[in-house]
This record gives sequence, C-alpha cells and structure tokens, in this order.
Amino acid sequence: MNPVQETHTYKKSEKGSWRFAVLALISLYFLTFTLTYMTVFAYDFMVVNGQSSWKERFGKDYLDRPIAPGVAITVETTHQLCGHKTIENLDRPEDWTGRPFRELMQRYPEKEGWQWELRPGNIIFSRSVTGLCADDSAKRHLGVSEGVVAVIVGPPGVYGGIDRLTNIEVSRLPEPLRRMAEAGWLTPELENDISLYLDGMDESNSHK
Repeated sequence: MNPVQETHTYKKSEKGSWRFAVLALISLYFLTFTLTYMTVFAYDFMVVNGQSSWKERFGKDYLDRPIAPGVAITVETTHQLCGHKTIENLDRPEDWTGRPFRELMQRYPEKEGWQWELRPGNIIFSRSVTGLCADDSAKRHLGVSEGVVAVIVGPPGVYGGIDRLTNIEVSRLPEPLRRMAEAGWLTPELENDISLYLDGMDESNSHK
C-alpha cells in the first residue's frame, strides 16, 4: 500500500471519530437538559403548585416512608402583624432519620395551619400566624387609649395590644406631642419626661 495513501486514510478515520464524539456530547447535553426540565416541572406541579392534601399528592403510603439520612428540617413562621419571618432548623435532625414522615407531620399538623414542602435534602414546614415575632413583642412605644397615654406592645407604629395605661391625660399634651402619641411614634422612655414636663407646667400655672 502507498505510504501517502495510508496517512490519508488514518486522518480521515480520526476526523470521523472526532465528529462522532462531538455528536455524542451534544446528544448527552440535550438528554440531561430534558430530564432536568421534566424533573423540575414534575416537582413544581406536585409540591409547589399543588393545593391538594398530602394524600392526593403522594398517596397514603407516603407518610410511612422513612426520612433519609442527612435531611435538614426547617421551620418557617410568618408573623402577620409585623410582617417578619422567623426561620430555624431543628436541632439534631439525625434523630428523625429512619422515622416515618407521619411522625413529623404529627408534630406540624395541617389542621394547625402548617404546610410542607420537599426540596433536595430539606423538608420545610411553614405557616402564617397573627401577632408579632418574639423580637417585636419585647418592644414598646407610647400611644393613646381611653383618653390617656398608654404603653403599647410592639415597635413604633405597630399596635400589638396595650401593655398598661399611664396617668397622663392626652388632653394635657401639647398639640405636636399629642399627634405623635396618636401616631405611635413616641418611645416609652419619654413617659417620665412627659410627666415632668406637665408637672412643671402645672406648677408654673399655679404661680401665675
């Protein structure tokens, strides 16, 4: 065989193998993309957009399936009054490994407003409740109730209930201060200052 002809045949064969490899990679890419898309679509349809109960989504036997090792369990609570969301992960999630999902559902039942969502390596329980979050529940501001200045639960501008009533009559407040109290923009530290101010005004008026 002619040496030149042998070299030409080898190059042609090598070029064909290269084209085959490229086509195989492109096919593998499209196959992976299609499977990923279908998986995400199925997950979104069953879990995220599903409004039915767990029985209709996954079947009754789903609750008896064991929780896999390494799964994190997240609890999310949205507080409607302040709008804040508290997120925490359960301590020692490994204690739930191997236990049926039914036991976890009993801890966060749907009848108490809990909803759940499955993500890769994560089980999320969430619900919305009235009231304030723990941080805002500890805050106070001055407002108006029953004709007197009151100490209101919550941060300024948020009404979380009455903590207590003061002896300061709203009618005695100067107009700018009264408006601020009605809007809930006075801090509780001003209670003593307002009392001293009003006492000073009374004493000044008594000497006139």
